[in-house]
Amino acid sequence: MHNKKKQLISKPKDAASMIILKKIKKKTYVLMGRRPKSSRFMPNIYVFPGGALEKQDFLANKYFNFELKSQRKKLKARDENHACAIFFTAIRETYEETGLYLSTKVKKKINLSSFNGMYSENYYKYSLLPNLNKLIFFGRAITPSIFKKRFHARFFLSFINNFHGNIKTNGELEDLGWINILDVKRKNIADVTEFMIEQLIKLNGNFAVFDKEFSYPMFTWKNRKVWVKWEIL
Repeated sequence: MHNKKKQLISKPKDAASMIILKKIKKKTYVLMGRRPKSSRFMPNIYVFPGGALEKQDFLANKYFNFELKSQRKKLKARDENHACAIFFTAIRETYEETGLYLSTKVKKKINLSSFNGMYSENYYKYSLLPNLNKLIFFGRAITPSIFKKRFHARFFLSFINNFHGNIKTNGELEDLGWINILDVKRKNIADVTEFMIEQLIKLNGNFAVFDKEFSYPMFTWKNRKVWVKWEIL
């Protein structure tokens, strides 16, 4: 009898997605783009801006010193620095893919001369610093274990008036633009995107709920079925 090799389950990588909203005449729109046909992960699928955590996201808070102790449990982060890195992932990936920078004008000077990249460039050119306080955690999702490429994605909300810059794509997202949240389901989207949009629609613009006790979803698949865990933290 031949022993069958057990299929190794890959560990999901940390990732973050940004759900950017704007209101026009009482209608809510969300910024989305289509992943290119050549993409290795979810080709031709409309998604929110976002991507995987990188080393530079861990380095960022050494310069900015944000305190996110209250976010650790929500994000299921190892520690506060890990939580901050996930927030910075959302900001960096959104800036790279859309040209929009979640930021605020400088209130006090800091030294970013040794930290090359988007943060120092925007600081010295436009006096802008990242604004983690304008990110609202909305939920999590973990790619099912049947896939080789897996992510533990944290979804955040923010509003267009919190951003600086103009919308432009770096090629990672095509057909980048605003979509009425009621029309998103007509696009080619992933199940997790559909789920998050449904939760947004249920809110009906009542974003004050985040200041109270709020149930945060964790979306995944188990036994070939959608499985959602609601976490009150």
